[in-house]
Amino acid sequence: MDDKFSQAITEPHEGIFRIAVPVPLPLKYVYGYVIETPQGYLVVDLGMDTPEARAVWEHVSRTLGLRPGRVWAIAITHFHPDHVGLSGFAQALWDCPVLMLEEEVQTVYQIFDGPPLPMGEFFSRNGLPPADAELLERERAFTQAVVRLPQSGPIQGLQKGTRLGPLELLEQKGHTDHQLLLYWPERKLLFTGDQVLNRITPNISFWPDSDPDPLASYLDSLHTLQSLPITMGLPAHESLIANVSRRIDELAAHHQERADQVLESLSEPKTAYEVARGLFHRTLTPSQWRFALSESLAHLEYLRLRGLVAHTVSEQFTLYQRADR
Repeated sequence: MDDKFSQAITEPHEGIFRIAVPVPLPLKYVYGYVIETPQGYLVVDLGMDTPEARAVWEHVSRTLGLRPGRVWAIAITHFHPDHVGLSGFAQALWDCPVLMLEEEVQTVYQIFDGPPLPMGEFFSRNGLPPADAELLERERAFTQAVVRLPQSGPIQGLQKGTRLGPLELLEQKGHTDHQLLLYWPERKLLFTGDQVLNRITPNISFWPDSDPDPLASYLDSLHTLQSLPITMGLPAHESLIANVSRRIDELAAHHQERADQVLESLSEPKTAYEVARGLFHRTLTPSQWRFALSESLAHLEYLRLRGLVAHTVSEQFTLYQRADR
């Protein structure tokens, strides 16, 4: 086997192949899955449309015998580029439908097939320096370059609460508004997408014209997942999760601690960017500041909607302060 592909395929559970797909991001890999089902192979998540990612999937196709007729569907957990970016290539490679939850399909085409959303003003109003806001606007060219949507047929919508072969479809909000998780009840396996990760905390962000309380949605999701019998979590990033219940407890505790830190930081009125500067101490790129700022906003809005924080909106900035001050 070619050395560069020697670690590309593992089999964490009988008939489930985990595919390490390189991505030009700090996390280095997104993990797709090839699942044997009675209908044939179901592929879950793909990576970005880069030459390196295409080469991995071509190798996987040769090794596992993936071809038209044997791959019956591709399921994408959510709209982020490292999950949906290669969907056009994969559809052409295997001649099969690409599937997502219906509402997430709408987001995909809004983001990647419509006019650019004006995000610069949103970031600037929340305190991001103008130079960094401008860099984020330019970053869209990179996003467009690594996402190629299907051409021979649109992405098809799925309904939550139904099944793909043996897998139940779960809509879990927070990381995105309509992320798809797959649960195999007979094997007690959960494909966690980006909703539950083993080491890092998934990004929970507040965006305009989206979920007004994404942190509450995420915590509700964790509570729902906690009720499922799960023997293994198969995430889209990092290592497998041996104890999903314990990891969920850790994630919920992290967000409670972070909310407490945000509230404590508001000794005076601050923009969300100023709050984020107090929470994230390491050096961040402009792209990473986008997530730091939007996650700080998710916590601020969570606190505001529960009456613990107030905000004032001026022509220039939105300022947050403790409601008891």
